[in-house]
Amino acid sequence: MSRICYGCMRIIGDDDDQCPHCGFDRNIRQSLPFLPLGEKLQNGKYIIGKKLGSNNESTRYIALDASREARVIVREFLPNGLCSRSKDGEIKVREEKVAVYKRLLNKFLDYNRTLARLKDCSAACNVVDIFTEHNTAYVVEEKEELSSFSEYVKQRGGHLDWDDAKPLFMPLLATLESMHKNGISHYGVGPGNVKITKDGRLKLQNFSIADMRKVGTDLRPMLISGCCAPEQYDKYSILDESTDIYGFTAVLFFALTGSVPDDVEKRKNDNKLMISSNINKKLPSHVKAALAGGLQFDQEKRIGSFDELRAKLSAAPSVKAIRQEMAQPDIDDDDDDDNVPNKKKKSGGSSLPGIISCIVSLVLFVIIGTYWLQGNPFAAMFSPSAVSSDSDADGVTGESVTVPNFVGVKYEEAAEKSEKTSDYQLLKAVEEEFSNEVPEGYIASQFPEAYSEETQGYSLYITVSKGAKMRQLPEIQGKTVDQTAQLLGDESFVTTQTFEYSDSVKKGLVIGYDAHNAGDKLEYGSPVEIKVSLGVDTSKDSDSDKNKKKKSSDSDSAEEETSDTDSE
Repeated sequence: MSRICYGCMRIIGDDDDQCPHCGFDRNIRQSLPFLPLGEKLQNGKYIIGKKLGSNNESTRYIALDASREARVIVREFLPNGLCSRSKDGEIKVREEKVAVYKRLLNKFLDYNRTLARLKDCSAACNVVDIFTEHNTAYVVEEKEELSSFSEYVKQRGGHLDWDDAKPLFMPLLATLESMHKNGISHYGVGPGNVKITKDGRLKLQNFSIADMRKVGTDLRPMLISGCCAPEQYDKYSILDESTDIYGFTAVLFFALTGSVPDDVEKRKNDNKLMISSNINKKLPSHVKAALAGGLQFDQEKRIGSFDELRAKLSAAPSVKAIRQEMAQPDIDDDDDDDNVPNKKKKSGGSSLPGIISCIVSLVLFVIIGTYWLQGNPFAAMFSPSAVSSDSDADGVTGESVTVPNFVGVKYEEAAEKSEKTSDYQLLKAVEEEFSNEVPEGYIASQFPEAYSEETQGYSLYITVSKGAKMRQLPEIQGKTVDQTAQLLGDESFVTTQTFEYSDSVKKGLVIGYDAHNAGDKLEYGSPVEIKVSLGVDTSKDSDSDKNKKKKSSDSDSAEEETSDTDSE
């Protein structure tokens, strides 16, 4: 004889008191308000096992989909404090909370129906069924073998390098972005709610309606210290995409440094993000800039969209962005041991490294004083000279060098020069900028500015010109479609085509513009519709010939009638 273990939903012997697979004791009972072990839902399709976890919105159970003989996860809407369960399994709602319960139940259903449609999001759970029963709602998810992401980071020395973290986090970013585009959020992104699959993919867990992720709602909130944004602690604030950006960035910060940011109360008085000096040296400047922007305490100053965050994480920030981001939180060196993930810098006292750091900061401040009021303080703060004046692994000595002038130089020429020197690292901006003075493909601006003094090995950010924003439409009449597309493409216009007959332009050649004229000025990237000739409309000639034949026939008939009349 055999039966199901309600701890792992695998088949075991009928005489086994403990499961040989998971060790679950067959004598354990599941007490109210949770579903009893072995409870069958949807006419026996789903067999409920042990409770895996519960929050103030819902409860998760391991279960068996008997129709497929597959293990699944079943989430039951079970809001704490609003309802209870009777012995027959039905949910009983407190009389004064019926309206609230129904409203939250509908939110739960709508949220998970939307989540079920996001089939292309690799980091989201795969919802396979949603149904109502027992006066509540159930969501069925595919069960995957997942491991703790915190343990994964710990096993890799307490933190990940950016090159290892990037392929893990970009799909997670895309999933959160897709969720917000479809009108739902997570608001509970933290190391404990992120798992990792056997093949090395991050999976987001514990999806809940927004009422569970903010104070001042009808549900008791469950907020993650260090990962939930400040607005989640304020009942009058509005949560939006930037709220999930804070949580995502906090988990990325944890992966790269081994610790989460300080909680809201501490950051309220000190917005700095502490990173040990060894880790700080290894992190690319644009990644530190993205961390600072995503973890900005002030919601209005924080990175506002995942698309913007992706751009900042993908490459160095533009010169314009560097100069405008005045209020970003500092990312400071924390000289504590890198191998202690949650160890924070102690307040009070002093140390030689601290004194040296202060001196270096003071010298740095003097060097970039000219830019401080008009620029961005953390553009220089993230440069190697601001992190450490020690020699690096490539033998850079920390000597003072003069910044070259690349404004007006072709980008390829500047890139070629940068490969022949160790004085600086040339970093191209994510976005380019328009310029009426600087031709397209040439460098429009740079930071630090030319002829200033920097420490050898600094990062030189450049922005490449897109050329003028308003572009003139070229003459295209009589040209081939390929020639026209090339001319318009050179001016960065997007070409579309329509076709019409023409008595003056040969078939296949361009007649002209549909709604514009040569010489008109349009904005860079504008769509432009051209008219392509089909040649002479031969159907008109056919109609004309038919009319001529008809007239000739009528004339002949008239002559015959006249002839007949004369005969008579």
